[in-house]
Amino acid sequence: MPIENIGLMGSENLKSSIINRERKNEKSTFKDLLFKELGKVNSLQKDMEYLNEKLVLGESHNVHEVIIAAEKAELALQLTIQIRNKVLDAYNEIMRMQL
Repeated sequence: MPIENIGLMGSENLKSSIINRERKNEKSTFKDLLFKELGKVNSLQKDMEYLNEKLVLGESHNVHEVIIAAEKAELALQLTIQIRNKVLDAYNEIMRMQL
């Protein structure tokens, strides 16, 4: 079984993916990224509420799906809170700097 050189495998694909990533980065700003991610968190919360409502009304009998959706929503919210805390800590640190 021949062993191929891994240094040359996929080099064209790598170059094109880097170029595409750079183009995408030029178009998106931090604000856009923030709103997109907050939208995902909000979507997870709404999905959880919808599944919970279906379970309460008796339209669904899949408790596992509701619990998984609730855990996903909770984890996303906890991550968002931690990111917010880190950003606030960084901002406060910058504000304490002497000029």
